[in-house]
Amino acid sequence: MATVETSATRVQDQLREAILTGALEPGTRLRAEALAERLRSSRTPVREALLLLAQEGLVQIEPRRGATVRAFDAADLAELYEVRALIEPHAAGLAARRIAGEELARLLRIHDRYTAYDDAREDSVSEQLRLNEKFHRLILEAARSPRLTSAMSAVSGIPRSFRASFWRDDAQRAQSLCCHRELVSAIVHGRPELAETVMRMHIKGAGAFLAEVMAGER
Repeated sequence: MATVETSATRVQDQLREAILTGALEPGTRLRAEALAERLRSSRTPVREALLLLAQEGLVQIEPRRGATVRAFDAADLAELYEVRALIEPHAAGLAARRIAGEELARLLRIHDRYTAYDDAREDSVSEQLRLNEKFHRLILEAARSPRLTSAMSAVSGIPRSFRASFWRDDAQRAQSLCCHRELVSAIVHGRPELAETVMRMHIKGAGAFLAEVMAGER
């Protein structure tokens, strides 16, 4: 059983990465047999992984049609950010109370690296996306709340093609980096209420910007 679970987790990670990067496009059929051959796995872990990804909202499973990569519309993304705005501020507040020394050092290193990529070139955007994911993941880990981690797994699957728009826009990039600076300061100084407030503003601002992008106003 442990081997199947480990294989399913590996397949889940690989498929999630392919979906988030756009290697598997929205609407793509996900056949267990073909995926098992592609990922050098048996069909049972692939089926388990597809069920887990459906729980994350990245895969849609329909009777008689099977699994497909879920397509996101404006309403889907708005709801994801609304839920994130409820969960992540609490995680930031807990992180300000619970973060350990090495975690804090890692958070500072990640934040410092942003300054080297403060432009809209594609290689910089790619690195900013990666660092942003590490930044938010570390704050969630520092909260030390398995329930929050589980809740976030269901709303964190926002394709990078959408999130990249933040880092291509000069004003939005500056706003995001400003929020990150304020978050780091609040966590460093152990100010949970401020960390919650800044994270809420950060997530709500990102959601509002993405709504404008989806509406074609940017």
